[in-house]
Amino acid sequence: MYTNQTQNNSAINAATSEGGESLTFKIVKLSLYALIFIISIIGNALVCIVIARRRRMRTVTNYFILNLAIADLAVTCICIPFDIPVQENGYIWPYGPFICKILWPLQTMCLFVSIFTLTAVSLNRFWAIVYPLRRQMTKGNATVVIILIWLLSLVLSTPYVMVLGIKGNYCEETWPNTGPYRKAYTLSIFVFQYLLPLTVISAVYVKIGIELRKCIGPHQTNAALYRAQQEDATKVVRMLIIVTVLFALCVLPNNIMWIWLDFGKGDSYEHFWHMVAVTNIILFANSATNPVAYTICHERFREEFKLYFTCDKRIFSNMQTSVFSRTFKSFRTSNGMDKSTPSTPDENIMICAKETVV
Repeated sequence: MYTNQTQNNSAINAATSEGGESLTFKIVKLSLYALIFIISIIGNALVCIVIARRRRMRTVTNYFILNLAIADLAVTCICIPFDIPVQENGYIWPYGPFICKILWPLQTMCLFVSIFTLTAVSLNRFWAIVYPLRRQMTKGNATVVIILIWLLSLVLSTPYVMVLGIKGNYCEETWPNTGPYRKAYTLSIFVFQYLLPLTVISAVYVKIGIELRKCIGPHQTNAALYRAQQEDATKVVRMLIIVTVLFALCVLPNNIMWIWLDFGKGDSYEHFWHMVAVTNIILFANSATNPVAYTICHERFREEFKLYFTCDKRIFSNMQTSVFSRTFKSFRTSNGMDKSTPSTPDENIMICAKETVV
């Protein structure tokens, strides 16, 4: 959760300057940020490319995975490049009023999108497995749900936009003094961004697990086919559960810190802001763990990633060969010997593309 990032910025600056991050801590922190950034950008970009370019990967579940990858890319691109300079500058704001208004709310919105997407895909799997003979969600339905997810996330992040502004050298929240609005918003973020969705997801996957454990009766003529479909469904559900657990583990520490800050005066603890820095790293790491989980747990994603890199290597290799062939052409002679005709890079790309469509 990125809300309340701007609480007592002067206190943050004092704490970071007095307590001081050691050089070792700073090097490790920045190295982890760099690693997370690289893995997230490459991994989530590959997920987007594979789903967008491969027709067989355009399933309803993968539409939600694509949306999750887009949200992860947004978190990575927004958080690390813009957030690190703020942290390293003692939270003195280096940008301007517009970025102050949108940076942290955009981060908050992307986390809403992630958890709502995980909730939607769990409900879709539940319906497909528990009620397989009823009407299932189509790709068009999934697109509508994804649009609604982004709109709902925007609405829930709007109060944060309204209270942010430049005060002195800092980007700070200014809440009305007539009530506990700040605490109420912090609590609502925790409920809607963490507690409620994960409760729903947990209940759904328990029900799915019970359904998948049911035995197939001997009277069923298509038992073997049903078992194969059941195994495939189990693998997909297992992957989605792992992704959800990773989200829960990565997001919880940051939520705890902000609840501690607003309800328990956590900033009075000497190392509070160092702990916040660590929880931020764990939070950002979630964007990098998802593509790794897809690769480990989903055989089809593994195949597609491998095929993608194999095709790229073959295109590069064939391009080199074609350049060599242009220099040393041989022609068909009167005795019927074959000539070697170079293939163009475009032809090589077409060959590889045809192979990947199969």
